[in-house]
Amino acid sequence: MNDINQRLAAYGFDSNQDFRTPVRCLLATPPGEMRCLEVTGTPGRRKTAFAHALAQALGYPELRYHEFRDEPPRSEPVRIPEDRDSPPGAQPVDPLDQAMAEACALSEGERTVLILDQLQQAPFSEHLRLAEFLRTHLWRYGDLTLKANPANLMLMLISETPLFHGLRRHSFRIWVEPEARLPASELTPELLGLGNGGQPLLEALNRIFEQLEVQPTVTEYRRVVHAVHTLVHDLDDLLAAIYGWVEGVPRDRIDDPQIRAALQAEMGIIEQYLGLSTEEEGAIVLREDENH
Repeated sequence: MNDINQRLAAYGFDSNQDFRTPVRCLLATPPGEMRCLEVTGTPGRRKTAFAHALAQALGYPELRYHEFRDEPPRSEPVRIPEDRDSPPGAQPVDPLDQAMAEACALSEGERTVLILDQLQQAPFSEHLRLAEFLRTHLWRYGDLTLKANPANLMLMLISETPLFHGLRRHSFRIWVEPEARLPASELTPELLGLGNGGQPLLEALNRIFEQLEVQPTVTEYRRVVHAVHTLVHDLDDLLAAIYGWVEGVPRDRIDDPQIRAALQAEMGIIEQYLGLSTEEEGAIVLREDENH
């Protein structure tokens, strides 16, 4: 696993996808321009998890998050002073303006990331304001004009629909692939902590995952392999371990009788492997930590 993927995993985002080149491109944004990342991918919260993990993996000390919601804005009550000569209470600040104001202020002294999520829910007028901000590094609301330090501030934009062109032209895109496959040459028994005789188990698991239409990460593979050696006695045990440890396993495929029949054949190979595994030099000991 490369360095950036290791750091992403340390902050909660585990993936087989190689992010080295995209992240380098993002960090190589020309001087004077603000770094802005558009996180794209299939619908779901995986893009949000990636954005949070990337901000921390890159060592940004300040992280702010704002999510647009498809709901009418709630009007806060305005304070009516008892003294008629006193000015009325201040109007409430819009949540986006609050987030942008904080990010601009923090960027004056600290490297800061602001994640703007569910951008498809925002009025188009907000898209225009954000595009203007990326161009000028100035955020305006009310009578205020706030300036961001483009060397310190990075925006991360997440939308379930394509971005407005004015935003897109100032952003670098990274696609977050939920089912990225690890190259076959890299997925070896040694990578999963298996001994020299672990190839049959690895091949059987690969065929099982193909039947279930999922592609586990290395961490998920290792957890399933550990379960095979410590807990699995039959197909139901194996499927319970896979469903529990591997993200995105379709429940209907686990319950499909035809698929279960195909998986039962692979279970025979796994049972044969387990019967031999304790004799293989360097292999994980059969049923270790069973009471863990």
